[in-house]
Amino acid sequence: MRILRKWPVPIPAVAAVLCFFAFKASSQDIEPTVTLTLERLPLEKQEKLRDFGDVLERYIRDFDWTGEPLDEALTVTLSIQLQEASTSFEDRYSGTIMISNNSDLQYYDKYWRFPYAPETPVDHTSIYHPLTGFIDFFIYILLGGEYDKLGPLMGTGYYEKARLIADQAAFDAQFSTGWKERTEFIHELMGEENRPFREMKDRYYLGLSYMGENDAMVKKYCLEAIGLLEKVLNENPDHKDALNFTKAHHLEIIEIFEDQPEVLQRMIDLDKERAETYRKYMP
Repeated sequence: MRILRKWPVPIPAVAAVLCFFAFKASSQDIEPTVTLTLERLPLEKQEKLRDFGDVLERYIRDFDWTGEPLDEALTVTLSIQLQEASTSFEDRYSGTIMISNNSDLQYYDKYWRFPYAPETPVDHTSIYHPLTGFIDFFIYILLGGEYDKLGPLMGTGYYEKARLIADQAAFDAQFSTGWKERTEFIHELMGEENRPFREMKDRYYLGLSYMGENDAMVKKYCLEAIGLLEKVLNENPDHKDALNFTKAHHLEIIEIFEDQPEVLQRMIDLDKERAETYRKYMP
């Protein structure tokens, strides 16, 4: 999902209006795919949850997450494994989840706990629920990461929504597992130490927006992004989002800078796992 943008470059007002109305408004914000693994549940519970993946897909797909027209829906994949954690009075489950945008954002959580009965509607409400609140938390984090690609720190509003969910979850004593860690995580994403990474994405995607139009601008902004990426990974070599970014975009970076071996060498220093791939394209 990427809205065309060149905001640091002045453009005539009329052209800006035409550009806005040229966007193809998506029928939904998010196109989800849920893969559900139930083998660890008793057969009775497997039967009860056989439609749970479809329920989650509808919950995500049919909601207006952003309130604005987008040029395309964000593709989100959720891989969920469930186990039983029922009490004598309620069906409860524990789960692990891997959620990603199928590109450069990927998050794993193994402490999901929630109640669920198939006859109970799964709807969006303002009241926190351990099932939907958990899903909302990670969807808003993905949206925050995507919107940071559209302008300086533009994802902050979505990160703030995730933070508010974590604050609400702190008052749910029965399903508090994992929320201390999630609260710390969202504060890290929004913190000053993570600001260079978020600014890096803005620079990089600004550069990509000039693809096919102005190669000099592509290189200018993508080179600024690499400088910020160096700052992030030199200070924290285990920064997961930065490592996922280099993995997802290394071929793109090679294509942009294949005539600049000094830039590819900088990437080798940052991304040693793919060093041989960079070297293949160096003169």
